[in-house]
Formats: sequence, C-alpha cells, structure tokens
Amino acid sequence: MSWKSGTKLLRRTDVKITLWYVFTFLVSVLIISVLLYLVMEHQLLKDIDRFILDETNELAELILQNPKGEDLFRKFEEEMIVRRYYPFFFQILDEKGHPVYHSRGFESIQYPSYEKVLTNAGVGKKSREDISSIDRKRLFRVVSTPVLKDGRLIFIIQLGTHLDFVRKSLLSFTGSLLASLPIVLILGSLGGWVLARRSLSPIGYIASKAQSITSENLSERLISRGTGDEMDDLIRTINEMIGRLEASFKRMAEFTADTSHELRTPLCAMRGEAEVLLSKSRTPEEYQESLVHFIEEYDRLNQLISDLILLSKFDTTQVELRRVPLRLDHLIEEMGSLFQVLAEQKGLGFEVDVHEEVILMGDKVRLQQLFTNLIDNAIKYTPGGSICLTLDKEGETALVKVQDTGIGISKDEQEKIFRRFYRVDKSRSKETGGVGLGLSIAEWIARAHEGRIEVESELNQGSTFTVYLPISKGDPAQDPKTSG
Repeated sequence: MSWKSGTKLLRRTDVKITLWYVFTFLVSVLIISVLLYLVMEHQLLKDIDRFILDETNELAELILQNPKGEDLFRKFEEEMIVRRYYPFFFQILDEKGHPVYHSRGFESIQYPSYEKVLTNAGVGKKSREDISSIDRKRLFRVVSTPVLKDGRLIFIIQLGTHLDFVRKSLLSFTGSLLASLPIVLILGSLGGWVLARRSLSPIGYIASKAQSITSENLSERLISRGTGDEMDDLIRTINEMIGRLEASFKRMAEFTADTSHELRTPLCAMRGEAEVLLSKSRTPEEYQESLVHFIEEYDRLNQLISDLILLSKFDTTQVELRRVPLRLDHLIEEMGSLFQVLAEQKGLGFEVDVHEEVILMGDKVRLQQLFTNLIDNAIKYTPGGSICLTLDKEGETALVKVQDTGIGISKDEQEKIFRRFYRVDKSRSKETGGVGLGLSIAEWIARAHEGRIEVESELNQGSTFTVYLPISKGDPAQDPKTSG
C-alpha cells in the first residue's frame, strides 16, 4: 500500500471511528484489568491476614495459659513450620520490644525496626507490614498483635508467612489477561468496524441520492428509514432543503417568465407603433403624439427595470438599511401631505390621523417607498370614496393603516397579492401602469425592519393594509426630529 493510499484510508470516517473505538476499548480493558489486579491482590492479602490472625489467636491463648512455656512454643513451631503452602514463622516480644522467642526461618526476615510495632501495641492496635528477606528475593507478610491481660501489655506476637503463592497467583492472573488481550482487541476491532459501517451506511445512501438530484429532478426526495434517529433527522433536513430549493427554482422560473412578458409587452407596443408611423407619411402632430407614447412606455420600462434591480438586490441581501432614530409620526404626516393633492385631483377624500409620537429605528427612504406603494395603490384602485392614513401604537409596536373604499380584494387572492408580478385585475393594472411589484417591495421593506404587512379586504367594500413595525427608543444622543 502506498503512502497516499494509506493516508486516504486513514481519512475515511469509518476507519477513524473504528480506531477511536479500538483505542477506547483498549483503554477501558486496561483500566478494568488494573482494577481487577488490585482487587485480587487486596483480597489475597486479606485472606492471608485472616490465616495469620487465626494462628495468632491460637498462640495467644497458649501464651496466656502458660506465659513461660518455651516447650509450648517449640511444639507450636513444629506444627506450623511443616505446612506446605503457607508455612508460618513467628517471634515473641516482651512489653519492651525485646525478643523472647523466635521460630526457625524468622531470622531470614529483615525486620527494620520495632518502634512502629511498640507504638501500635501500646494502644492495642495490630501492625500489618510487608517485609523483604535479607537477600531481597522473597517478600513476607507479618502481622504484629499485642497480647493484653487486665488491660496491660504482656507480649507482642509477630507472625508471618511468605507471599510466594500470592506473587505466583498474580503473575498467573496477569499472564491470563495478557493472553486474552489480543483476542479482545480483535473482537473489539471487528465489532467497531461493523458498528461504524452500519452507522455510516445511511450516509452513503444520502450522498449518492443527493448527488443524483439536480435542477431537473428537484421533485425527488430521500426516503426516510423510519428509525427516528439522527440519520432520519438528517434526511428530513435535506428533504426540507431540497423543497426550499425546488420552491426557489419555481419562483425563479416564474419570475423570469413574468419579467420576459412584462418587458416584451411595451417593447412590442413601441415597435408596432413605430412600424405604423413608418408605414406612411404623418403629420407633425401625429409624430409628436407617438413620441409621447414612446416616452410613457419608456418611463414604464425604466420603472420596471429599477424595481427588478431592487428586487434582485433584496434577494442577494445587497441592500443595506440605514437605520437611524426616526419620528414615524412626522413621516406619516409628510406622506399624507404629499398624496393629498393627488387624491383631490381624482376626487377622493384623504384623511391623515396621527394619534401620538412614535420613534423607531428605520431607514427613512425605504419606509417612504413602502408607504408610497401602499398609498399609491389605494388611490389607483379607489374609483370613488375616501382614503384614510392612520398611525397608532400598541405596546412596543407601531401600526400604520392605509384604508380605502375601493374595489377590494377577494379572499382567495389576498394571499397572492404579495407575489411578484401578481395583479388582481390585469386589465386595470395596465391602465394604471402597475406591473405587480409594488407590494412585493413593500413586504420586503417591512420584513427588513423586523415587521410585517397584513391585509383585510372585501370585494367592492375597500381594503385595509396594516404595517406592523417594532418601536425603538433610538439613540438618546441624537435628536429624532432631525431624522424625521
């Protein structure tokens, strides 16, 4: 295997998971093995201490019965020294720590000092020690037990045995652990590999399926396994993303088709009118009238292109709002004054009702554009009657209402009017010069200010557009009046 192939293999997720699994498994096995070793060592020493204490208690009873019986010590020694597995060695100390009697073999124990033994014996406490032999080849376990009579220390019995069998048992246990470790690692590696492959197999399906989905088959979806785990959550998330992409592609296709249609219509009209003009000689008045029509169509095209450029910037988030503390009540009064003349020219009543001062963080130019689109629509689609522009405040929200008594909008079309190029009455929109982009722009401006637009309308009874904008106190260091 080449170095590049090995590096590529190590980059695979299933290999990484397997290696981490084996590493974690190995560390866990080592920790458990060490704990088992320590527990076993402790248990073996505890059992030996019990044997020693049993023999010590037996010897203590003999001493209390015959304190100066050396023959008794020799007899006890003969019984203990011939034991095969755990031969015991003992020594008797007086109350001052001087040896009174010691059995054969006890001299091989390199006993360091009796100070600790005497200190513990003085308070009736046993001493447990691990002591090496003189040649340091063997280890002995020695328990020193005080013998008391009437609360007074009489003797100290030091009884011990070698730990050869403990060492052999621990070595055997360690060898068994080391022998089983390769088997455990092999099984753990195989288990980790199978687990990694089974866990990552859905990712392979997701990758291949997602790779096969293009702009031509966005209607396809990944199939959920129904397990309810993280992979199903990933599949559901990807399906939702594909759904959003499909909707975006559809909107893009519709937007392109609508744009092409809207641009082609005035161009065809201008070309047709030019061909009619060129078909024969015309009077100066006829040429002048046609040029006026050309200018009107040009203005309509120019407005359409400007709106399209603005919407494209909205979609790519290239439009930055210059939000400053703004007196919304002043802005609404200015908008009312601006459209008052236009409404009167059409014979409509126009009323502005501002109840109180409202300050918010907003882009004045964009908000003017928002309210211009709403008021302009109200004037266009109100043949007769009145229009009312009001500003209210509810808690931390400003409400701007544009209410008219115009032709109204049906319930089915109220959810569609904010779509691009959508017009309720296309023939009437052509008369008024609308292309169906004003409400789309107004909705984006409202959302960019963390607000929204709602509409209530009935056919032939008028419409009410309500703009909800969050109120902010702004920067106290800046006078809001200068931004209003």
